[in-house]
Amino acid sequence: MERVRKLIHTNIPHDEGYFGAGSTVAILDTGMVPHVDFKNRVMEFHDFVNGRVGMYDDNGHGTHLAGIIGGSGTLGKGRYMGVAPDCQYMVLKVLDSMGNGDIEAMLRAVDWILKDRAQRHIRFLNISIGMMPHTRHREQQELIDAVKALWERGICVVAASGNNGPGASSVTVPGSIPELITVGSLDDDDRVLLKGNMNLGYSGRGPTDICVTKPEILAPGTRIVSCGSHGGYVSKSGTSMATAVVTGGLAVLGEIYPNFSPSDLKLFLYSKLHRKKGKPGWGSFDFAALM
Repeated sequence: MERVRKLIHTNIPHDEGYFGAGSTVAILDTGMVPHVDFKNRVMEFHDFVNGRVGMYDDNGHGTHLAGIIGGSGTLGKGRYMGVAPDCQYMVLKVLDSMGNGDIEAMLRAVDWILKDRAQRHIRFLNISIGMMPHTRHREQQELIDAVKALWERGICVVAASGNNGPGASSVTVPGSIPELITVGSLDDDDRVLLKGNMNLGYSGRGPTDICVTKPEILAPGTRIVSCGSHGGYVSKSGTSMATAVVTGGLAVLGEIYPNFSPSDLKLFLYSKLHRKKGKPGWGSFDFAALM
């Protein structure tokens, strides 16, 4: 995370006192462990997979994302601090120990957010989950409709483009939804081990089936060191990690611009970022361009 913070220039908002305070981020993933870097900032934890009470993460993916978004870095003496270390979390476990999930768990989690978003002041949702193209159309459409409803109700949804690139039309659902902010990996041209295979250019790319440019935003996603489910820190790679970087960045911007709607934030990114030659989207997330 030390490298990531330098690349996106978090020193700029941090030096001005903006660390994401007042921004509540919901995370749909494998859960979260009570890591010291999240102390006193997890508002609620709900398990839509096993129905257990009490925080846990039997995979580690969700904990890693939470550390990127807003880990305090306390255990690592600041080295692995996340992007928005003053944000608060709503953690919704929808994936099992293997990182797999079903549409019913995801829909129940989204419905919970819809019903309780105002009371719990949920403003951002990180979805580093992607449905494969062979998933039944009905299930894809159910998820699309549910996630679009969150955006329309004022929750800024940030979704991963998936790790099935670099071919065209390889963005997964819900990252393919036009309204959402979809994130790809800026550094996916570096060789990494994903699911047992060495992949170059793993980041999913558009256009979507309705010719929408995706992903809109890029961020570092390769070999990101963040919170581990056993209490220390681990390195992981993928568009999931890049998505968490952007979610954390938006949580910081949410403190700076508390009245911005999700569409306002997306338009703000579009107007400020600069496209990189040879890379998809509007450009990479960088506070140097945003502030």
